[in-house]
Amino acid sequence: MNKSFQILEDAIERIDRRFPGVPRQEVLLTRLTLHLQQRLSCHLNEALKPWGINETVWMSLLGMYASEDGSLNPSDLSDMLDSSRTNATRVSDEMVRHGWVERIACPDDRRKIVLRLTKQGIAFIETLLPISRDAQKRLWEDYSSEEKLEMERLMRKLLTSIGG
Repeated sequence: MNKSFQILEDAIERIDRRFPGVPRQEVLLTRLTLHLQQRLSCHLNEALKPWGINETVWMSLLGMYASEDGSLNPSDLSDMLDSSRTNATRVSDEMVRHGWVERIACPDDRRKIVLRLTKQGIAFIETLLPISRDAQKRLWEDYSSEEKLEMERLMRKLLTSIGG
């Protein structure tokens, strides 16, 4: 096991000795999930680093690319990222600064804006998609289809149980 996680496991054991009754497996599963989230984020950010972006920007670009017309409302972007409106604005600013996205006044309500991919943004995404796909495949190559399906099922179950 990873050294940093072993330190955490040792701490859980010490706490249990001082104050017995720790739901050890539940605590380990929770901490392991959080630990993995941090490591996955770092792993993905490292893969995207040569292009000057992080996973949040990449997921935002993909969300717009996946939409019917290449656009999203800022609030939809925030929801998709499961992030604050402030963070979605920061990400939007970055994408606009790079020329990948433009802000357009909503035709139905000029107080609202829409974020829309530019031709440059589409070209950027289509350049990175094969690279991103390869990185994802490598990350999961040691798992069988059945293991991945079971992991997905269990993660969805956990997400549902915490109101996701």
